[in-house]
Amino acid sequence: MVPPQQPRPRVDPDQMPAPVQVREYDQKLHGGKFIGTCDREHIPLSTTDFLAMDQGNCNPRFMRSITNSMPRNKELADVSAVPVGLVVQPLAALAREEEPIQIVDHGPEGPVRCTRCKAYINPWCSFTQGGNRFVCNICGHSSEVPASYFSNLDVSGRRMDFDQRPELRFGSVDFEVPDLYYSARTPASISHLFAIDVSANAIRSGMTATVCEILRKSLFDLDPSSSLLPKNARVGIMTYDYGVHFYNLHPDCEQAKMLVVGDLTDMFVPMQDGMLVNPWDSKDIISELLQSIPSMFAQNQRGDSMYSSAVQGGMEALSVSGGYLHLFQSTLPTSGPGALKSRDDAALRNTDKEKQLYVPQGEVYNNLAKDCVKNAVCVNNYLFPSSYMDVATLGALSSTTGGETFYYQNFGPGDFDRILYDISHVLNRQCGFDAVMRIRCTNGLQVLEHYGSFYMSNYTDVELAGIDEDKAIAISMKHDGKLEDDRGVSFQAALLYTTKDGHRRVRVHNLNIPVTEHIADVFRQGDHEATVSFLAKKAMYDALHIQRKEIREKLSELCVKILSAYRANCASSTSPGQLILPEAYKLLPVYVAALLRSKALLGNDITADTRVVDMKLISGMSPRSLSIHLYPRLFSIHDAAEDVSTFLRKHSLLLDALTNVFTNPKTVRDSYERLDSKGAYLLDNGCELYFWLGSRIDSSFLQQIFGVADKNAIDINMTNIPSLDNPLSKRLQIFITEIRASHPRYLRLRIVRQEIDRTEFEFATNMAEDRNAEVQTYVDYMCVIHRQIQEEVKKNSYY
Repeated sequence: MVPPQQPRPRVDPDQMPAPVQVREYDQKLHGGKFIGTCDREHIPLSTTDFLAMDQGNCNPRFMRSITNSMPRNKELADVSAVPVGLVVQPLAALAREEEPIQIVDHGPEGPVRCTRCKAYINPWCSFTQGGNRFVCNICGHSSEVPASYFSNLDVSGRRMDFDQRPELRFGSVDFEVPDLYYSARTPASISHLFAIDVSANAIRSGMTATVCEILRKSLFDLDPSSSLLPKNARVGIMTYDYGVHFYNLHPDCEQAKMLVVGDLTDMFVPMQDGMLVNPWDSKDIISELLQSIPSMFAQNQRGDSMYSSAVQGGMEALSVSGGYLHLFQSTLPTSGPGALKSRDDAALRNTDKEKQLYVPQGEVYNNLAKDCVKNAVCVNNYLFPSSYMDVATLGALSSTTGGETFYYQNFGPGDFDRILYDISHVLNRQCGFDAVMRIRCTNGLQVLEHYGSFYMSNYTDVELAGIDEDKAIAISMKHDGKLEDDRGVSFQAALLYTTKDGHRRVRVHNLNIPVTEHIADVFRQGDHEATVSFLAKKAMYDALHIQRKEIREKLSELCVKILSAYRANCASSTSPGQLILPEAYKLLPVYVAALLRSKALLGNDITADTRVVDMKLISGMSPRSLSIHLYPRLFSIHDAAEDVSTFLRKHSLLLDALTNVFTNPKTVRDSYERLDSKGAYLLDNGCELYFWLGSRIDSSFLQQIFGVADKNAIDINMTNIPSLDNPLSKRLQIFITEIRASHPRYLRLRIVRQEIDRTEFEFATNMAEDRNAEVQTYVDYMCVIHRQIQEEVKKNSYY
């Protein structure tokens, strides 16, 4: 299937701003360099490999403001049309070269806090009366300093113990907390409970056997000293079909003992001890069980898979300490408690009733999700569909509890590495559980809404049964008063959580940015990545309540309002026919256009499950992951190959000498017309890795990479390129490994031969600047936006 021909552009596409040049420029400017976090003039892009030096503001990886120069009042904010808000990623992974977050222990009294708003002590508080009181930067209230925390001030008003107080120096700290901060559970090391579908469909598809082998590798194919799990972590195994099977894994047992609960309407855990055990104490028992499960159920003829009962049982088992419940499901649960009906009706698409497809069926799963949050049980779904699975319903458990939904459509043997990577990453990454987060802001601003994967039982507290380094949450705010110029505006994100190794802590991130009464500053200090992340997460929330058509219109309207506000207030002296974009928001149209063509918002030929998977993915994505997901990275591999060949001819060196060759192939704009039919390209969209081979690709390149000279002889089902003994092959292997390692999810390799493979159509849908069935080209979209900006400016000029 050949991608559609692109119309001849009326405007030179090379003159249109694109993420490729901006990313490359920012990488050259900030890549590998330390930046001070109080320098709000130059916030690196999330895609840049920067290093942050905490100077009192948190690392941009943890918190980004939509603008780094806050409008002084509501009137200015309304005129600019720029949303007021934040994107917070509280457990984001730091670069290896960056200082780890300091842990602060204030003893049995707990962290020092404002007595009025309960904000935590931070670098932006000030001390008065000789150090006896401190003024909260959030609410302005003066609180007495506890006697145990008192210190004299120097002549500049700074505490004498400033250098010994991380909480007064750094924008991010972890506070150890006393019993007062505990939930209904005593903090304990993390527990992982794996519930495996063993129904006839799961056995027949090979899912059960694959999952069991992957779990064994993930848990035990490492030395205890380098295990993915903390030393005192606990694991448990469940299986389920038309019943739920629990296993006693106590190390004193000779082998695992199965206990079956058949009464699914009254689920309970049939054992007190041995359900959750230290994996290394019970290594042999767990390994033997995982090896035997596929054969134990090999003759299973029942197709029933009691998903909700498995969740109920897993929640009961984890309720004492909290933890993570991992469910491996192969089919739509159509019988027993929580039975679901297939409802992916194409006739509903693009109608008022379409949004019904994106919310859970009934209240059973919503209530079950709330119970999981209450019991600090975070649910991760691993779905292996052969047909419709109602991801909207099953995935509600993940999105409500702070977990994830992995979707392995057309599962086969080639997915082994993909599933192994995903599970290993989930077990290895920085995470917490039994968490609550609250966002506080300076008087004059008010928190309105939160968007992401979580649950809220009130208006202020974000409840997270689980939270990990990959999750980001967007927060919208509004002015409810004037901000003070001299104080700036402060934000504080406080996450109370239990760490993987069982410590109860509060992670506090602080951000203070200047206030302005000039609209030009609002635009000059805008953060397009935070803006796009905010808009995308809000759009995913809106998709549950209003039609996609209306969401798409609102996104474009807001884009026009922001750019026309800049045009009218900051560039009014220029010719009306010119398209003038603010430097900070020049990429806003291309990202909005890319969001409109995402699977979450695209046309009517996308199944409900596929759409919901993308919606849930975008809802939790970090700014970096979302940026790449919307506008994929397209690497020119053949150019890098020529660099390697030239280098070898000139220097006749071995591979070891090629340290700096091929490490950074140049990137190309996302347009099919920019592809050279003699070339080869890798496209990274954060979910898959397409290897596109031009119709006239050189046979010597194919020989070095695939071991064959004819592109027709390439096995397009391969999941990894062959490991061949030549410099180009080895460098490409390294490069692909590095790309995959930079993402939270495994990138499945897809081979695409130009004008041969059907996957070329899928590849082409990732070309963010091209036309597809419903979305115009980026250039045409910019022309429409420009015309609407002119109309908006003209309309407002009459008032």
